Amino acid sequence: MSKTNAVRGTVRKIGIEGGVFALITDDGRQIELIDPPAGLQKNGARASVVLDRTGADVTIGMVGDAARVKSFTLE
Repeated sequence: MSKTNAVRGTVRKIGIEGGVFALITDDGRQIELIDPPAGLQKNGARASVVLDRTGADVTIGMVGDAARVKSFTLE
């Protein structure tokens, strides 16, 4: 994944370390969302999300790639 990109997928809450939110992309990748906005913290929500990987190399959840949400649109 490049440093900043837009992806579509389904938000999932994964029960690791108290729970982390991840975006399961339409092509099957799993991206941990670091401190996602409250409006995106909806298990099962479909969304288009602009992500930024800057400084997101290691996380507590370690469920795949990780990124911060720059912006999003619920579908």
